[in-house]
Amino acid sequence: MKREIGFVTKTLALTALTLLFVSCNKLKEYDHKPELESLRQGLKTSVAVAYCASLVNSVYEGEALPQNVSLKAGSSLISVRIDANFPLPLNREVGEILIAYQCDDRGGVMSILFGNFDLLGNNYDFYGLYLVPFIKNEGSKDIRAIYMKQDIILGAGSDTIMDLGRLSLSLYNDRMNRFMLADPQDVFVAVKQNFWFVDVKPNPHSLDFYDRDIIISGGGQIAEVQGKTGGVIYHALVNAKYNYRVCPYNPISGVALSQNFKAGGEPFVDLGNSYISFSESCDGRAYVDFSSGKYTSYFKRHIDLDLE
Repeated sequence: MKREIGFVTKTLALTALTLLFVSCNKLKEYDHKPELESLRQGLKTSVAVAYCASLVNSVYEGEALPQNVSLKAGSSLISVRIDANFPLPLNREVGEILIAYQCDDRGGVMSILFGNFDLLGNNYDFYGLYLVPFIKNEGSKDIRAIYMKQDIILGAGSDTIMDLGRLSLSLYNDRMNRFMLADPQDVFVAVKQNFWFVDVKPNPHSLDFYDRDIIISGGGQIAEVQGKTGGVIYHALVNAKYNYRVCPYNPISGVALSQNFKAGGEPFVDLGNSYISFSESCDGRAYVDFSSGKYTSYFKRHIDLDLE
């Protein structure tokens, strides 16, 4: 009888330990830190587009230019030196950026070549952006640019993206027609769209290129980001406001989404997402208002954005 009781006791103890082990492993599945690499790419690229669009507009308007900017004689080419004295916001890299442009009083298009400037880091080899359109807001100095996934050149590129001399009218019109698109209002819709609206609002009392509100809405993927937890990471931004002079470390308002989809594309299967809000705290962090799936444990927590 004692043997039977001992056997039953051991069996129950072993079962309890097994259940505890399984439960702990199950909990670990939901204890992952939200994966923000795709979101970082969207912010860095959008801020770079805003910076370049501002420079192009200032060149066209004949305004004073920063000392790190030079114009290529006899061409619509702008050379921008990025270093410690003239940084590109949200980036610590140094190097040169080239911008080719065609524009008039209403707006135009620009191609951006990063050359030896590593915009995204982590060996993504971001070569440049081809024919990003921008328009000017009548009655103010505000600028709006829209770029799409198809504009992004990763890996090997060609310097012909700097040659806009043979730009056809149909291609130009195709780019400008993007401004008929509606602004994304919902991060869960924007995350699959693969285009980004970038609004630049200069300070009317300052010529400082770093004192401009940049407002970003859109989402998708700049480069494919494989999640450490499996799946593919996408991002979205709605009214994410950034101003280097106000806070160089993070956006100061707006919302974002980081979403992990099962690899394979449509139908999109959500493996976990994090809904994030930005604030003026200027500490390089954001607040996770809601988190699900693999990132459930980060619900109602602050998270480092690691943007620099």
